[in-house]
Amino acid sequence: MEKDNFLIVGSGGRECAFALRLFEDTVLHAFMSHENPTIIECVEKSGGSYIVGNVNDAQQVAKFASENNIDYAFVSADDPLANGVVDAMLDKNIKAVGGTKAATKIEWDKIYSIDMMQKVCPEFNPYYQAIEKEEELQSAIQEFKNRGIEVVVKPQGLTGGKGVKVMPEHLATYDDCIDYASELLEKCPDEKVLLVEKLKGIEFTIMGITDGENLVVSPASYDYPFRFENDLGAGTGGMGCFTNKEKKLPFMNDKDLRDCRDIIQKIIDEMRNEGLSFSGVLNGGFFKTKEGIKFMEFNGRFGDPEGLNILTVLKSSFAEVIRDMWHKTLSEKKVHFSKKSSVIKYLVAKEYPQESDEATIFTMDEKAINDMGVNIFFASSIKISDGNYQTLKKSRAIAFGAVADKIEDAGDLVNQAIENFVHADLEYRKDIGSKENLDKLLKYNFD
Repeated sequence: MEKDNFLIVGSGGRECAFALRLFEDTVLHAFMSHENPTIIECVEKSGGSYIVGNVNDAQQVAKFASENNIDYAFVSADDPLANGVVDAMLDKNIKAVGGTKAATKIEWDKIYSIDMMQKVCPEFNPYYQAIEKEEELQSAIQEFKNRGIEVVVKPQGLTGGKGVKVMPEHLATYDDCIDYASELLEKCPDEKVLLVEKLKGIEFTIMGITDGENLVVSPASYDYPFRFENDLGAGTGGMGCFTNKEKKLPFMNDKDLRDCRDIIQKIIDEMRNEGLSFSGVLNGGFFKTKEGIKFMEFNGRFGDPEGLNILTVLKSSFAEVIRDMWHKTLSEKKVHFSKKSSVIKYLVAKEYPQESDEATIFTMDEKAINDMGVNIFFASSIKISDGNYQTLKKSRAIAFGAVADKIEDAGDLVNQAIENFVHADLEYRKDIGSKENLDKLLKYNFD
């Protein structure tokens, strides 16, 4: 049987995970921003082609797709989605799965998404105010102070996970919140600033795989967004993540899972009612609090690293899932996940999340790592020669992932692989998925 031509757009760890799941049963093509070693290997093994270019140039991506007779394209990175890459391919009658620019506004406009939540699921929404003018800030912040709640200050648009500041970690006082919000308004005069209640509880993510009507909920994931162990240091794009052997995390109950599913389904229904074309992944960020589930944010694509976890435990053919998303035949009966826990950990330069002045050369024994059952996901790094690699001076360099019955066992396996077979002046968080960390989560006092 002739294989379909599939296209992925991007070259991070997330797209590396897509490639590893697609190359065996498709002819895989890739439009990348740099030469990701694993994606290139998967493309070449499948008999496909690749190009390095601007992944945010919608017309160039669509041109490449047309020239290579792409049957299905899957776009699940924030900037290409926000720049209309899906729209451009749909205009050329290519079966492109992922939100259109209008639909992925739910990610790139934080005020739009929280307003939609207020419309369809107000009981799960935190207190918030959207500020347009600097003179509104004083009274808005005073209201937070009167309510006795701390503030999270968010730019309206995309910031790569690095523009959000929280009391008291980044903003010590209410006056600091005013100063930072004022700075954002001055920096982006055409955008508003979102002031939102700082939620007390445990943050987690659930990704809803959808065809725009039907919904399949992935296992919930717990992300480590802080740079150093014990959740210290700057916020990052995510240092690692774990999922449990069942869909809910150890600190969740069945009602928590149902509530999250209901929220995602209601948002999908509302988007469809508004005439928005959305397929792919609606990624919900939530908090488990003493009052139950509270909404934090939506992303219109697979998270990174969370998506790496989900694709690691996905038992079904990823190509079939994408086809079903296009044909609106997605069903929970057709999408299955293994009953295993998964852990992903990123290696980063010492300067991360700041950009490095110089690239870092590193070596590793890929075969030995794979023989341990550990997956390798290249991200912001390239291959120099066999066993030798170089970082690209920004973002996260490379991720490693493993599955096991217990979360802590998967985490230990990744640590062993890195310590024994990776030789690099790079850093990672050993505590991701550790027993000590899990015990701390399970003992969390929601009161």
